[in-house]
Amino acid sequence: MPVLEVNALSKIYEGKISTIALQGVSFRMERGEFVGVMGPSGSGKTTLLNVIATIDEPTSGRVAIDGRELHRMSEEEAALFRRRELGFIFQHFNLLDTLTIEENIVLPLTLDGTPVREMENRSTAIAGKLGIRELMKKYAFEVSGGEMQKTAIARAMIHRPSLILADEPTGNLDSKSSREVMEAFSFLNQEEQATIFMVTHDAVAASYCHRVIFIKDGRFYNEIYRGSNRQAFFQKIIDMLSLLGGDTYDLSTIRL
Repeated sequence: MPVLEVNALSKIYEGKISTIALQGVSFRMERGEFVGVMGPSGSGKTTLLNVIATIDEPTSGRVAIDGRELHRMSEEEAALFRRRELGFIFQHFNLLDTLTIEENIVLPLTLDGTPVREMENRSTAIAGKLGIRELMKKYAFEVSGGEMQKTAIARAMIHRPSLILADEPTGNLDSKSSREVMEAFSFLNQEEQATIFMVTHDAVAASYCHRVIFIKDGRFYNEIYRGSNRQAFFQKIIDMLSLLGGDTYDLSTIRL
């Protein structure tokens, strides 16, 4: 059974002028896949992520995670499912400044009433894998952007979710921190079989994925697979973005 199944998904925002954000988008993700989504500004990337995350309701179509249709659940069921089965990573990190790095990481477990010893064991293990164990007693405002994002990744992974949703995770980072964060994603995908769905406008970040889905004007446009050569995949992504058009990509300065 696929981890994520999106079938004929459409989203229309009603208003004086209706806006069609998504039109009949369909795809599926197997367990352990790392999939990127790209497209020009306004193509529907974030709407797609928000509908999968149950932050937004679809107008038609269905979304199922581990065979369960999220938008048919009650609010209470959906909130619990979101907390236990989904991990979220955002461009702006969304860490709490009043908590230490360790306290930020174990937040999902705290909400679930996990025993303290288990929280300590899990947080130490995931922080070690991400190379941030020595930061555990620091506060979020005392560490770098890359370290904050690794903390956010650890927090998203700590409760072993079925699916991790990442929205422009390198959008606020310099190239060195971006590379470290994407290597962390890649490591967790390989070692922990983490299933990751990532919206990005960054071709370098996308080159770490197994495949990239492109959407344009709310529709599925194309998808490409990585294969064994990341450099060649990066070039394919650049070529596809130039076909898609839009002025959001500064393609001339990007280097792997």
